[in-house]
Amino acid sequence: MSFKEDNAAMGIVYLVDDDESFRKSIARLLRLSEFDTRDFASVGDFLIQFSPSKRGCVLLDIRMPGPDGMELFEHLRRENIGLPVIFLTGHGDVPTAVSAIKRGAFDFLTKPVEKKRLLEAVGNALAHSESSGKVFEQRAELQKRFQQLTPTEKTILKLVVEGLPNKAIADQVGNAERTVKLHRASLSKKLGANCTADLVRFHFEAGLE
Repeated sequence: MSFKEDNAAMGIVYLVDDDESFRKSIARLLRLSEFDTRDFASVGDFLIQFSPSKRGCVLLDIRMPGPDGMELFEHLRRENIGLPVIFLTGHGDVPTAVSAIKRGAFDFLTKPVEKKRLLEAVGNALAHSESSGKVFEQRAELQKRFQQLTPTEKTILKLVVEGLPNKAIADQVGNAERTVKLHRASLSKKLGANCTADLVRFHFEAGLE
């Protein structure tokens, strides 16, 4: 697979900018570099056609009629949509850039932007999105496995994560130590864990409290 084919496989570049000539120019550049690119003239157009299940990144102007780029950025944050956002604007200043980065923007570019700088930023954002997507998929798979545990196994797992030995766990749940060991063996098999460290790691990777 070539570098350009890799670009297309990494996800979709969503370009949102109301300046038609600029938007078309940037979209052409991205497509020539074989990025899978969709361009939109407004935040509303983007939201109508966007699918949260798709991996990718958002290349976003700040000032636009109607909902602006910052409002879309905040919407994506609130909805926990894990698309990296690259601001690309002619109205940027240092305080705005710093604020956007602190709030989670992936990058902040100003117009006119150098071709190399833009392509690097987009490539890095897509790579980040791909990595985040794999983490999300792994978490979803782990959560599915955790759902297979019985209430007793979930209780025992919680105590294991807290660092209690089998004897102390048996005292808390009112079972014999041998029974606790059987429950641990069962829940470990369901989760695919080979040791206590795996149980603890899986628990946190699944985002459980």
